Amino acid sequence: SNAARARVAESYLQHCNQIAIVAPIKRAVDDGTAKELLGEQFKRRLLMDGQYGNVFFICTQTDDIEATETMRDHADVAQEVPGRWEKMTELAEGISGFEAQLHPLLQQEEDLEGQLEDAKQQYRESLEDLKQAQKENEDDSDDEEVDDLVENLKAVIADNKAAFVKAKQDLISWKKDNAPTIETIQGKCDRLQKKLKALCSSVRSEYSKSCLQADFKSGLKELYRKDDDGDRGNDKDDTQTALPEDFNMDVFCISANDYLKLMKIKPSRDGPPACFSNATDTQIPLLRSYVHETTARFGKSSAKTFVENTNDVLDQMKLLAADVDDVPTGRSAFRMKSLFESAIRDLSTMIDPIARDFQKEIDQQIQRSLVSSLRTGAQKGSAVAMITVHSWGSKNRRTKSERRPDKNGLYYSTYNAVARRDGVYTSKSAGAIDFNQELCDPMEKEFSTEWQSVLDSNIKRLLRDAEITVAQLCTSAGQSFAQSLRSNGVDAARLTNMLNTANRSAVSALKSKFGQMATVAVNAQRELSRELLPAVQEKMKSTYASVNHVPKGSGTFMRMKGAMASNSQHAVCGMFDDALKKLLAGIKSLIKQLGAMIASTSEVIGKAFDNVFSICWDDQQSEALISPEMQKTIRECRDRLLPELNELVIIQGNACELLGIEREEVELDVMGVETFEQTLARKKEEAKKNGDMFDLCDSDADISIKPKKGVKVKAEKRSAARSGKPSAPSGMDFIDLCDSDDDDEWTKPAASKPTPSKQATRVKGEAFL
Repeated sequence: SNAARARVAESYLQHCNQIAIVAPIKRAVDDGTAKELLGEQFKRRLLMDGQYGNVFFICTQTDDIEATETMRDHADVAQEVPGRWEKMTELAEGISGFEAQLHPLLQQEEDLEGQLEDAKQQYRESLEDLKQAQKENEDDSDDEEVDDLVENLKAVIADNKAAFVKAKQDLISWKKDNAPTIETIQGKCDRLQKKLKALCSSVRSEYSKSCLQADFKSGLKELYRKDDDGDRGNDKDDTQTALPEDFNMDVFCISANDYLKLMKIKPSRDGPPACFSNATDTQIPLLRSYVHETTARFGKSSAKTFVENTNDVLDQMKLLAADVDDVPTGRSAFRMKSLFESAIRDLSTMIDPIARDFQKEIDQQIQRSLVSSLRTGAQKGSAVAMITVHSWGSKNRRTKSERRPDKNGLYYSTYNAVARRDGVYTSKSAGAIDFNQELCDPMEKEFSTEWQSVLDSNIKRLLRDAEITVAQLCTSAGQSFAQSLRSNGVDAARLTNMLNTANRSAVSALKSKFGQMATVAVNAQRELSRELLPAVQEKMKSTYASVNHVPKGSGTFMRMKGAMASNSQHAVCGMFDDALKKLLAGIKSLIKQLGAMIASTSEVIGKAFDNVFSICWDDQQSEALISPEMQKTIRECRDRLLPELNELVIIQGNACELLGIEREEVELDVMGVETFEQTLARKKEEAKKNGDMFDLCDSDADISIKPKKGVKVKAEKRSAARSGKPSAPSGMDFIDLCDSDDDDEWTKPAASKPTPSKQATRVKGEAFL
């Protein structure tokens, strides 16, 4: 059951957002308690998981305090707050004054109670003597001496009884006269003691907080200190650690018992609060606020994501519900779709280098620092493995509170219990024992800091940089594409709405995508960092089995230690090198996966843009199949929908203001948009340079055109007019040099022949081959 609980705790530790360490404050006051509670292996695990800054400490039972000890041991802390030490001294002197007044009264009461107890004892003894005398008189009724003794004893009993009654009456009378005075003085003394204990408790809490924070920082520095740092000089002094220098762990010193009594949650029969008079001083409200703020921070993040996604959906609904009469059709729609596909391809070619640069940079960091640390760690693990194995059988036994390389031995019963449980056991005398972890420690200690730096901090930083760069490219691509649509005649106001809607939707999708990348990176590196221990345990299982099967009898312990040493020699050979290869393969796979996910963001952006801009090229022919009555019904529904959408926009705006969401507005660069005439002139010049243009209206030029077989050139409408009826299109391919969006001209009556000047202007402007 203990192993099962440990596995559950380990799984929670891997995925939790905050870790609370709870201990009585009397333990926390002791120097080094934070280091003890945060064992080295546990601290390494927090560091490699990127959780070292997500720990907070809770000291309990702050109401259990001795004011005299606190004033003696922590006077310097009390003096840090101006006037506090003087107030504590004043309270202590006041208490001493009241105790001086109480002392004689209490002494008198004690004397009277003593006199009453003596009289009571004498009275009981005389009764016992009378019973004994009467028994002897029954045995010898003729003895006059016994009769005289009985009579004398009766007289003594009467005197003792009178003395007892008088002592009792004296005590009652004294209490009646002095009890109110004692109660008054005692009440004043208790109130002063409560105030003094509250101040002393705050002083001890401050001292405990500073000690725990200092121990926590020193523990982190120890993790960054290698065994051979002395040979390297100060090369590691400027190494970036997992926490900033000004970081301080949150520490809360609480009194749950006094808080429950002050808040009337506990019944009054449990007595008054022992120390505090104000619920705030118990720090329970402060701890509750911290927990609520922590959970609210994650909740706010989720709420922001939800509201942003809802805004995107709402903007798209408004855009689709808007009444637009100039929806592109025909060749214009096809041209816009082609422009969109080209823009997305260009965006993909710009994002691919970002993914490659990400992989290249993180690979360089891995090769430069992490790989060398892993290899050094594997070498150290192999070098000291057998020393560790032999230390388990040493006669210098470890204890629950002390374990060193030269004091790591176990007794036979504990050694046997550990071997029977695959190297993991918790002993009452030696504490928690894990042979496998002790073998892993040298290697993990060597690469833990580089692991955190490269696979946690640097990956997060590079992903943030990539997200910013891709978001900028996304916005730029959206603006560029919108400008191309504007040059094709799309209304500027509507296009601006489409651009903002598409950009917001794409940015939200990018945030979600990069959030997934961060989650994948964290989970993968945490899983990888935990693969070393199971691999070592699996290699050592055969060794533990051989230890359990040694012959029993005299010298069993020696045979067990011999089997452990001989079989471990074979197990550790190549064990760490195999683990190293597995770790490197996992790291390589992770980086490749992240690079592929970054490259796929072009698809995410393309999908978000397509959801908005596709109304410019979606097939509109289905509208011809809708009856006028149905079109009227659709328009009425749309008209009723728009006011409701506007109300939802107001609600969403209030939600954004509440959450502090600022919606980015992207401006359409109108100055950069060519006019229709400018576009035609530019295309004509390009066509002339490439030799792809000819003038159909220049009758003086002898142009020999040999059309492609099976292709007819549809240049003018007058050909149909000359024949008297339109010529129906055949199965051949047609090229419309007039680039008209009206494809139904074959079924219309022939148009009148345009004047030469107008026709020349039209054909010169639109005809390119």
